Amino acid sequence: MQVSPNQLVELHLDSSGSPQMYKSRVEDVYDDLVVIAAPIHKGALVPIRVGTRLHIEFKISTTVLEGRFRNEAIVEKRFSTNNLPLLQLRLLGDWVKTQDRSFVRVPVFIDTVFVPILEEHEKSEEELPAQTGVILNLSGGGFLLRTSYPLKLENQVKVSFYVEQKQIVAEAEVARLVPTEEGQDYGFRFLDLPEQVRSNIIRFVFKRQIELAEMTKEQRT
Repeated sequence: MQVSPNQLVELHLDSSGSPQMYKSRVEDVYDDLVVIAAPIHKGALVPIRVGTRLHIEFKISTTVLEGRFRNEAIVEKRFSTNNLPLLQLRLLGDWVKTQDRSFVRVPVFIDTVFVPILEEHEKSEEELPAQTGVILNLSGGGFLLRTSYPLKLENQVKVSFYVEQKQIVAEAEVARLVPTEEGQDYGFRFLDLPEQVRSNIIRFVFKRQIELAEMTKEQRT
């Protein structure tokens, strides 16, 4: 297994005990060296120092191979080519296939408000207006959204909704398109969701599971 140029990757760092994840793209690969675009967060370059150890991950979904792969690497060099800031990583091991973290998903009907997040080259002083939709199922990893607002794969939003009187505010990304008779729904995955917020969602999902099981039991009796 080997990563290839133009592959989207995730960089996972543990900075002062606080895990961080940044997205990037592979620019070049040779032997155990991987050159990636220096990640950008909130419009600024992420200051990853030479000598930093991190984990690099990427996901493949083809007819031949599917899965998420992970490797440990060390930042060997920072440089620029054609005004593009780059990082040179040296892989420290073999690519290992990992399991995507899975969460129980339950059907719901939760009104939500979301604001599309503009990409770096689209940003202006004004944010896009808030949009509305309905969450049709929910888990600790993401949700299924029905909305009239058109979205594409990898579009990101800031979403706000309530579970048990607790407001959930999070960033999420369109991970899949779900065709329907009327058009399509959007499967989102949460981005950098704080564990306390995720725990609130998981508790709600667990209670919802029990409620649905009791409803099904009553219908059978």
